[in-house]
Amino acid sequence: MKKLKSTYILILLTLFSSALFSIITPMAEEISTALNFNENQVVFINSMFLMVGAVSSLIWAVLGDKYSRKILLIISTIEWSVLTVLTIFSVNFVSLLLFQLITAIGFGAALPLIFSLTVDLIDSKNRGKKFGDLSAVYILGMGLGQILSGFLIDYYTWQVPILIISIGGFICTGLLFLVDEPLRGEKDKLSNTNDESNTGLGYKINLIDLKQIWKMKSTLWILLLNFVMFISIGAISSFFISMLKNDFDLSSTLATVFLILVFGSQVPAGPLFGKLGDKKYEIEKNGRMKVVLLCLLCGSILYIIAFSLFFISTELIFLIIFLILVISGAFLFGGIDPLTQATLGINPPQIRSTVYSINYLTYTLGRSISLLLLSQFFLIFNNFYSPGYLILSIMALTCTIILIPIMKFLPRDIKNVKSTKL
Repeated sequence: MKKLKSTYILILLTLFSSALFSIITPMAEEISTALNFNENQVVFINSMFLMVGAVSSLIWAVLGDKYSRKILLIISTIEWSVLTVLTIFSVNFVSLLLFQLITAIGFGAALPLIFSLTVDLIDSKNRGKKFGDLSAVYILGMGLGQILSGFLIDYYTWQVPILIISIGGFICTGLLFLVDEPLRGEKDKLSNTNDESNTGLGYKINLIDLKQIWKMKSTLWILLLNFVMFISIGAISSFFISMLKNDFDLSSTLATVFLILVFGSQVPAGPLFGKLGDKKYEIEKNGRMKVVLLCLLCGSILYIIAFSLFFISTELIFLIIFLILVISGAFLFGGIDPLTQATLGINPPQIRSTVYSINYLTYTLGRSISLLLLSQFFLIFNNFYSPGYLILSIMALTCTIILIPIMKFLPRDIKNVKSTKL
């Protein structure tokens, strides 16, 4: 019961952490006007926020190998909560950038440590569904940040949505004291429990661990997949409201309603595809990756068709078709992350925290690069988002090629881990 309560608290923290980095993007126009700088600079701030968060996650991972992950989460959460409050006192581009970058340091601890704790709270056969739940909540959090901004900006100043997220952070800080921290590798005890090598699960980041990761070829390819995939689609959800307001001339409120429909389609996708992947995994070791292939291939094609419609017309009928295609594509993309996260769980428990930290770094840097690319496409295509979104969607389609080596090496790696060859 205590562990069930702990997972709920971690899920709540995931919600507000993901809302944190998406809160300013729907208010790009309003913030830039209020602080007297270019709207395109909000994209830059958001990108730098993610980069700093990704790099700091490695530092938190090193600390997580030596100290209590629960205590580290408490420290990091209170840090980003306080700095988020200070963000509302920004008076120009430099001060907003500075507050956001310092906030990102605490933000960087959240997902690596949450994923690490979750692996030790959940047995291996149910991880796909649990990571599906986390993925759904992560998506909900991004939606929460954008929804708060999208709705409230029509009635209040840009500081109000940011203040609400900081309050959520303070609440999570208090609840983290109730988390029951599991033993490292508790759900992956090897057969010989008297062997000291089986109990020394310290998650040390050292040369031996890196050598073990190098042997896990499927893990290396999954890390590459996440990096390239998030370069392709990482920015699409972040500036969806801004895209609808700018390219289709919709009001902030209506654009937010459409965003809710898109994110709403992704909420059930994580648990649904996670459970489907778990069932396929019981039949064959490539089962989860085959579901990923289906989601990535079909989702990319739907996105490509949707964003191509912008070049035809922005009339109501085309807007409706566009939304149907994007919602369907988003539903499919929502199933990818939980399955890749669950697949990374096949790594030996001694190195798993390092693997998840590196994975978090790869897709966070990928998302950050995606934002930078989108900002450049925005300028190249005369301040329109849709052409850039189309190019990124085509890039996502090419990511399916990376699944070929993953499915080649994955069964072998699983076999080697079970036979303790790694």
